[in-house]
Amino acid sequence: MLINKYVSQTETYSVLDIDGNLINASYKVPLSNEQIKNSYFVMKLSRIMDEKMLKMQRQGRILTFPPNFGEEGLQVATALSMDKEDWFAPAFRSATIYIHQGVPIWQIMLVWKGNEMGNKLPENLNFLPFNIPIASQYSHAAGIGMTLRYQNKPNVAYTFIGDGGTAEGEFYEAMNFASIRGSQTVFCINNNQWAISTPTAKETGQPCIASKAIAAGIAYIKVDGNDLFASYEAAVAARQYVIENKKPILVEFMTYRKGPHTTSDNPRIYRTEEYEKEQEKKDPIDRLEKYMLKNGIINQEDIAAIEAKIDSHLDEAYKIMVEKTNVSIDEIFDYTYKTLDESLLEQKEEAKRIFGGK
Repeated sequence: MLINKYVSQTETYSVLDIDGNLINASYKVPLSNEQIKNSYFVMKLSRIMDEKMLKMQRQGRILTFPPNFGEEGLQVATALSMDKEDWFAPAFRSATIYIHQGVPIWQIMLVWKGNEMGNKLPENLNFLPFNIPIASQYSHAAGIGMTLRYQNKPNVAYTFIGDGGTAEGEFYEAMNFASIRGSQTVFCINNNQWAISTPTAKETGQPCIASKAIAAGIAYIKVDGNDLFASYEAAVAARQYVIENKKPILVEFMTYRKGPHTTSDNPRIYRTEEYEKEQEKKDPIDRLEKYMLKNGIINQEDIAAIEAKIDSHLDEAYKIMVEKTNVSIDEIFDYTYKTLDESLLEQKEEAKRIFGGK
């Protein structure tokens, strides 16, 4: 793969149009039909999970949570590029990557039910929990990437941030630190064009957010995040670049946040219906589905069967989540740090006295 095809380009790299056609007929799709079908399944699973969770939140059955609507393609593409020994420091809107890499659905639901046991991830994954503070995950990934460099490991640390988060000081500080230290980090931006109610044009004076990498002295890529194939190519190229050059890179995925920022947000207050309909023409699931139908990879009966399978899967996940909702005092404290210091031990004993050790 020619890294220079992608690196430090301000144009948005894309290979699939909004009607599911390859822009260049001679383009060789980088994924097998089986990988494409599995990617489609995960993207649909994430979308339907969010739809069901949104209803559950409105019914008071779970707490506030951030849907991944519209960003499923770029997340699956990034997950496909990962090695099993790579690390991931997520933002709070990263559930699709979790699903692709095998985190049980009930655990994701449990997090947004308010139970931290949902963050006790499978031991075979080098994943940090969902990061709620804006931009601190960039510092985490910079540090992990530096450690990988010192250990001389052929792996990287991935991290994501929203376009609004790129206005945070920690965004720049983490990239600058990583650049100086040669941190093996792939910094990603899911530019969904809205930081809650603030459009990108009012967040930054630089329309190409990816080019902010120049200030940190690192390379960058700008890619269509609603195009699974282009996003996968970019993610693979970014990982390869970091490993070969022992330098970090910044990848800006151009996408669109279809739904609310979180369930406490109402986007219709600041976005018109006409604007939303125009943006939704770029939907990553619709584009991939059109491509698959046109190329005989899937048919309408297959789609119906996939949706039925997903519904059953999600119903079972919800039942497990409900069973695991209750926690003990020990569980609240014991997974905060590897070992508890004296002050935390005192707090735990006090909590047991107050709540009867439950």
